[in-house]
Amino acid sequence: MGQATFTIKALNLLLAPTMAGRRVDKAFDRLIATAEAETGGRAADHEQYLADARFVMRAWADQDYASAIGWASVLGSLQTRTTNRFRVARAVAEHPEIEEEPITAPIVVTGLPRTATTFTHNLLAHPAGNRAPLLWEMFNTLPVGADEALAEAAIKDAQDFIGTYDKAAPVFGDIHKMDAMLPEECIFLLPFHIFLWGVCGPMESARQWRRDRDFTDDYRFLKQALQVMQYGRERRRWVLKTPCHLWALPTLAETFPGAQVVWNHRDPATVVASYCSLMEVGWSVQLRKYDPAQIGATALSLLVEAVEMSRAARAGLPGQIIDVGYTQMTDDARHQVPLLYERLGLAWDDRESAHLEHLLARPGQRRPHEYRLDRFGLERDQVERAFGDYTDMVAGLPAGFDARGETA
Repeated sequence: MGQATFTIKALNLLLAPTMAGRRVDKAFDRLIATAEAETGGRAADHEQYLADARFVMRAWADQDYASAIGWASVLGSLQTRTTNRFRVARAVAEHPEIEEEPITAPIVVTGLPRTATTFTHNLLAHPAGNRAPLLWEMFNTLPVGADEALAEAAIKDAQDFIGTYDKAAPVFGDIHKMDAMLPEECIFLLPFHIFLWGVCGPMESARQWRRDRDFTDDYRFLKQALQVMQYGRERRRWVLKTPCHLWALPTLAETFPGAQVVWNHRDPATVVASYCSLMEVGWSVQLRKYDPAQIGATALSLLVEAVEMSRAARAGLPGQIIDVGYTQMTDDARHQVPLLYERLGLAWDDRESAHLEHLLARPGQRRPHEYRLDRFGLERDQVERAFGDYTDMVAGLPAGFDARGETA
């Protein structure tokens, strides 16, 4: 099962006493000062964001068995996000015309985690007229004309981040491969979404906050960051991706009128088992001690909530959603992917066919991802009952895009 290395576990136990006396507010104040110093931004321009970030930081620190390594990880994530937010705001302030950049009919890949969203995203980001944000760009969103040395340093920072996490939990790379120069989830441009999916621990005090959250400002920032990346460069069609969009489909549609949503689906019992395995990687780094059964309960609750919220919202997006079954992206990809391209108004040619073959070969995968429900105290019947008729909906998806209409 996916867990942190023995060294990380030992360090978390050894350093545990230092967590009790750590002052979250003092650390957060230093975080703000660093962001201001690096960007020339002003905290006064980001009051609500900073209040939310402080809350998230406290919610993490209030968890039982919060670890020293986890604290460093959370602090680093919030530092990166805060500094980048200040950087984007400064770029817009210096060039107000950035906000006039059109983000036209983006393609948005979403769906529960572990439903081939990464595969789909990499496919759709490949055509020459399309563009996905790269991981390093989301860590350090630099305007056109930025010093080349800054870009090189930003790429190195992103690659160092990946290397550090891979050393802490080597199995993570088998579950989700990352590279500074590859398309990545826009979760890194959505301020708090990494904390919404339970990978940093149960964070019980944040559960209601997440359910009630207005994501308007989060998506406004996502759009601004894309506009900064696009300003002064060739305009291409953006391809975005994260399961977190399931929580905010109405806000997504309002922020990006004309967006086409590619919604991936897979048997929920398999999804839950796979995602529990991914969560265990995160918890084994973030916490000194955890119960796999709590991972199971947390994952099931989160994923059911995401499906319920997104299915309730999809009626407000008529004609904007394309449902994609997992087997279409795996077992029948050579036939179905060209049809998906057609639905999205994309050209299919030999270059795209060769790219599909490349992805089907699973480049860089070192070992298969193994997972099972009973490890996390769950049974298939229990999961299927929790998801209700969504399980039947997934099983009843049409076999091909050429025959598909809207799915309720």
